[in-house]
Amino acid sequence: MKSTTQMLKYISNRSIRQRIRELVQPGSIDIIIDQEINSILADTLNKKLKEEQTAILQRDYYERSNNPLYRNGYKQFSIPGLAGKITLRRPVVRKGSLQLPFLHTLKKAGRFVINLLAIRFWTAGASTRATADAINDIFGSSISPSDISAASDCLEPAILAWEKRPIPADILYLFLDATYLPVCRHKLKHSDNPGFTKKQALLSAIGIDSSGKTYVLGFLLGDRENLDSWNAILELLLSKGLKKDSLRLVISDEHKAIIEAVSSKLQAPHQYCLIHKQRNVLLRIPYHDKKEVLKDFNAVYWADSKEISLLARGRFEAKWSARYPKATEIAFSNFHNFTMFFNEPKHCWKTLRSSNRLERFNKEIKRRVKPAGAIHSEKELSKILWAVSIRQEESWASRAAFKPKHISKMEVA
Repeated sequence: MKSTTQMLKYISNRSIRQRIRELVQPGSIDIIIDQEINSILADTLNKKLKEEQTAILQRDYYERSNNPLYRNGYKQFSIPGLAGKITLRRPVVRKGSLQLPFLHTLKKAGRFVINLLAIRFWTAGASTRATADAINDIFGSSISPSDISAASDCLEPAILAWEKRPIPADILYLFLDATYLPVCRHKLKHSDNPGFTKKQALLSAIGIDSSGKTYVLGFLLGDRENLDSWNAILELLLSKGLKKDSLRLVISDEHKAIIEAVSSKLQAPHQYCLIHKQRNVLLRIPYHDKKEVLKDFNAVYWADSKEISLLARGRFEAKWSARYPKATEIAFSNFHNFTMFFNEPKHCWKTLRSSNRLERFNKEIKRRVKPAGAIHSEKELSKILWAVSIRQEESWASRAAFKPKHISKMEVA
């Protein structure tokens, strides 16, 4: 039988082991480490504040002096830290105030951390309201969505430089497309016309160089997607350094305004998007024949060569023209412009058959605009386009449009 001392020792050891097990549960260790980091930082910073107070008062604790300022304890305040909010003790005095340079530096650093995190959250796709809520939850601050918007204004020099950057000289493939965004039109002064939200066309252009690297080349916001707006964005691209002589192919949907603008401004071969044609064909096919028609359609436009494509076209027309004449007509209208990719190196065909690369990018822009509800200013749109473009170019850099191979102007597959 154990003695009373042995039993007490056994019970205390078991209690300690149980407490340790509770502390090392998943997630608990991270919390403990964060708390210790903040505690160490707080002790160091509080010591520095006390030393600065002593230096300003020019006397140690309990030391007499002619200085009328006397220590009067501390007031707590918080600043953002690497592991969450850090609570510090600000020294105070009776009948006056202390100007502590180190305290000013700490608060300035705290605002810098908040602004930095706010910009990171915002550029990653969070709305200003969601960003403000997240920052306030982390640091116990009280910033508003408008503060987040103001903090992102520091990006303006970078955005302006990005918008004016020259276009690389070796852009071989140019993608053009438009998407519609909700734009808020505010009420004019001295006018009875109330504000309203209107869908406006955002014209986008991206390019691929000879190494397969993709670049965002430019944007233009206009009331409509028409010939004037497409002429304007092509003139903008040419002014930024786009070389007409280097272009091997322009890829877009079959929009009349794009076709006319490309013909007049660039005089470059024009590939129309095959995915749009595929959808238009399948819309006119009943469900029970869709799979078979799609298989025969792909045999034409996803063939290994233009010669094989022409043979597959003949088989498609012989098989389906009598049953689905309108679908067959759509499948092969402007056949030449839908098969321009066959003239390019074969390793590029997958990218050049459609405008999917740019359409996916436009969807990302719309996703980024959605939390805001509508665009309220050109400055706001510029910041969003810059943020989305920078992240998208980083993503494209990790996966080239095609394997890096040298493509000369005269090379033909």
